[in-house]
Amino acid sequence: MTPTLPNVSVCCGTAIERPRFYPRQIITADDLTLDQEYFREKIQRHAHFLHGWGVVCGATLDYTTKPWLIKVDAGYILTPCGNEIVICNDICFDIRTRCLTATTGQDPCADIWQPPVRPANGPTTVFVAIEYVQLQGRPVRVAAAGCGCADNQCESSRWQDSYRICVLDTLPDSHKGNPQTSPTTEGPPPACPPVITNPWVVLGAVTVQVDGTVSNIVYSTCRRQVVTFAPCWWRPTDPAANPNGTA
Repeated sequence: MTPTLPNVSVCCGTAIERPRFYPRQIITADDLTLDQEYFREKIQRHAHFLHGWGVVCGATLDYTTKPWLIKVDAGYILTPCGNEIVICNDICFDIRTRCLTATTGQDPCADIWQPPVRPANGPTTVFVAIEYVQLQGRPVRVAAAGCGCADNQCESSRWQDSYRICVLDTLPDSHKGNPQTSPTTEGPPPACPPVITNPWVVLGAVTVQVDGTVSNIVYSTCRRQVVTFAPCWWRPTDPAANPNGTA
């Protein structure tokens, strides 16, 4: 399996550090990584505490003409840890595979291979969920540290933001309960939202028949939708005509 970085907690129990650079300093990989992680953690905390988490837009589930297969539409998602998930293209997901890790250039739903149908005892309802992962990529040769004759090793030179879509048999506790549909504007000062350790964002519940036919897709009982102001805009009023008739 491709290595992944763990999600960074957005707890505010400890202060985060950033490197201080000075003339003639010897810069190491740890210094440069710390510089990146400082700003990543600030963005994650901002998203977690000010915007919440869940599906922002898109990422809907659609029926297909093939058994066991659903289409996941392009969309934008914020995870409980404050990470962004961007689904650039519609992709197909076979429920029997249980998990699918997306890669750059993921093909849409054309000509996907269909494995043989496995038997089932009856209609099954599962939850299709998504989580954020980081994938290593673009390997490069690393110069040998010593003077031996061994071949140089390779190291991945890039981290790629990606995601994993999986089937969950039960709904995570983080998606249960009643949503709050308006901000709190009165009463005592609110407490900080809890840190969610479960990384999943549920996209919907899917009911599959014995023959693999997807008979129902439900959002209302399991999907967590985040409020976005992106569609909101307005037209300003024009200024009153100049009474003097001059520009």
